[in-house]
Amino acid sequence: MSLLQFIVLLFLFSSCLAQDKEEKAYAIPIPKESKDITADNFVEKVVAQIQHYDKEPMYFIRPLQNNCVYELLVNDYPVYKDYGIEKLATPIEINHAILKSGSQTVTVRLYPLGDALQRAYGEGEMVTTLLPKTEMKVSVVKYEAFNISQDLDDEIVVKEHTAPTKEGTNEFIGAGLPYYEYTFTFNAEVPYSNEGWLDGQDLTKFDKEELEKKVLNYYKMYKQLYVNKKFDQILRLEFDQELRICKSLYKDENGIVKIWNEYKNEFDFEKKEYQSIENYEISFYGNNKIVCLKFPSKEPVDRRHRGKGAFWFKYKNDENGPTRARWTNIYLYIPKGQSLDLLQTIP
Repeated sequence: MSLLQFIVLLFLFSSCLAQDKEEKAYAIPIPKESKDITADNFVEKVVAQIQHYDKEPMYFIRPLQNNCVYELLVNDYPVYKDYGIEKLATPIEINHAILKSGSQTVTVRLYPLGDALQRAYGEGEMVTTLLPKTEMKVSVVKYEAFNISQDLDDEIVVKEHTAPTKEGTNEFIGAGLPYYEYTFTFNAEVPYSNEGWLDGQDLTKFDKEELEKKVLNYYKMYKQLYVNKKFDQILRLEFDQELRICKSLYKDENGIVKIWNEYKNEFDFEKKEYQSIENYEISFYGNNKIVCLKFPSKEPVDRRHRGKGAFWFKYKNDENGPTRARWTNIYLYIPKGQSLDLLQTIP
């Protein structure tokens, strides 16, 4: 072996040791598939794994509510929330919550108006229970070839569902309650298949206090990655999740570059002030295979944080700009056969 070869091997060995040391320092396991992800190759690595098809069907939800605020989940994965009274004009993309073809479940969570009328019009009483005239209609629609045309005439209504009423009346079945939840199903046909969190364990079977301790520690370590500007490390943690989303949305290179720029812009924000991770509730999604820390959705709530992720920071777009806030949802799971110490970001 030449001296040059020896030096190269020594350099590679030292680099591996340094990376392992860095990963252990933050105590966050990184999937083997993303250990070599960096800011320089993120776009290239995602693009290489995206398949395209003659038809790339996209599914959307169109909600229409009256006398309530709401949250929507697809396959027990959060896709949208609205705590105001405005009617949504554009539909909500849901492909990222559809892992593969077959039956899909929509969950509708309804909450009382609270002070939504006061905030919108400057008058009105605090509403603490769901009203008899509460209404919710959800339409699931599909574009068979979204990559070819996005014309409204191409929209196919897959399923329409209305919130249940009391038998023989038009009165909402959950009238008088502080919260009501119901589900319905629809069938989806997609050309891709993502494993996602399906191989995860039922997290409610772990000791609750120990699980919360591990989740909170993960959030704190994740926060330190941001504080210490460990950009590559965060990209490695998020890579599988972003890859799943890009596959389900059939992203091209331009779309993936936009995602990359969003990450980069978040790191470039001026004067970030990371906030304490507190006043949260531990929440389960994905049929108990996903866990996260979030601010409460049910009253009483802090309007600024309602239903948002417990990891957040204040920032400025530029030195002299207004102070803003950014909340991030960190969804975690544990693959089957793994211990609680291997809690990781969902793929």
